[in-house]
Amino acid sequence: MPELAIDTRQVGGAFSVDENARRIIHYRFAENVCMTSEGAWASTCPTIKVKFMLGEHCYQDAIHSFWLGQRLPELRVIEGADLDAPPALRSSTKAEPPNETFLKFCEELQLQDDELLRLVGLYRVLKTHLAVYYRHHLLVTDQVCDAPTVRLLRHILLEEEEHLKWGQAIYEELAASPERRREALGWQLHLEELLAQSGGVTGGR
Repeated sequence: MPELAIDTRQVGGAFSVDENARRIIHYRFAENVCMTSEGAWASTCPTIKVKFMLGEHCYQDAIHSFWLGQRLPELRVIEGADLDAPPALRSSTKAEPPNETFLKFCEELQLQDDELLRLVGLYRVLKTHLAVYYRHHLLVTDQVCDAPTVRLLRHILLEEEEHLKWGQAIYEELAASPERRREALGWQLHLEELLAQSGGVTGGR
């Protein structure tokens, strides 16, 4: 009988436990930015289907934040965690930006009041950026010892990829004139410059 239950994963990865935790703390901050932006904008965006979708994405990003928080106590981050709860039910509340420039980027994104430009910042800049970093984390982390992180990022990406598809579709609808598209691309470039200055969600590390 041939060996059929073959595990091709390798032990060893790019991140130490502390580095893995640091990144997840920053991911959680970014998911909170997505969630609070969507929640705040849903009531003031004029397009009905945008309101509905922002509410749905707000709920999903809140779950993503919670999942990331659940991983943190397993990586020795216990800030805000209920240590009397069973280990599988503990969740840390820790979430922080990698640096002040990333915080400034998030603040600029959130303070925008134009519907199209709000969506450009959230979907074409921040969420696109996060999806790239989540995929990278999946590829380079320890596939055996860090299997819980691999699992949760895969689940988060299932929804984030759907968010990005919707974000591109609504962009095509709302940026329907050359003038609006130029305005949207100018805003996107401004935010991307801030994001690049910050080193991104991991602070360039």
